[in-house]
Amino acid sequence: MDILLSYKPVAKARFDVERTPDGERIRIKARRQIFAMLFLPVWLTGWTFAGAAVIWQLATRFQPFLVLWLCGWAVGWFAVSATLIWMFTGSETLRAVGGDLEYSHHALGLSRHWLYQGTQIRKLRVANQPAWASRFSFRVPFLSVSHMGSIKFDYGPRTIFVMQGLDDAEGQMIIDLLRKRLPTTAV
Repeated sequence: MDILLSYKPVAKARFDVERTPDGERIRIKARRQIFAMLFLPVWLTGWTFAGAAVIWQLATRFQPFLVLWLCGWAVGWFAVSATLIWMFTGSETLRAVGGDLEYSHHALGLSRHWLYQGTQIRKLRVANQPAWASRFSFRVPFLSVSHMGSIKFDYGPRTIFVMQGLDDAEGQMIIDLLRKRLPTTAV
């Protein structure tokens, strides 16, 4: 009995290359974690009601401990809200501009950019991190660059990681695109 075999379809890369007047911009959408996207809105609703109850309690009778608790509540509320906004609307971009490397976070019309001097970039390479590492890592977007990412490079005494959530093959495809636009010392 002959079994008819067919090729496995080639997957589409999870990044887009946009052509701009300044060159190519590589964009990936923020990683969406289904469990977090289902659980966090429920948690945030309960957390919001708890905060409202404490504010009501403070309005009727002042207690210094509740003020302190409310500060922690606000930090938690902001972190969870920012995480949800990032998962639903966030993206990362990477582009070479005049021999330098610009990395950005975008969500809800807000952006934060990091610019790295091309002549100071060394060893642009695939990060070779385990696939599970980027799926279960947590970072607060806009505040800092993560220690997780598909691509890494040395910048002075630091190693910078960018483009979280891509496979090694996708990371290599991006490096191949950037190789043409960065100084030879970067790659």
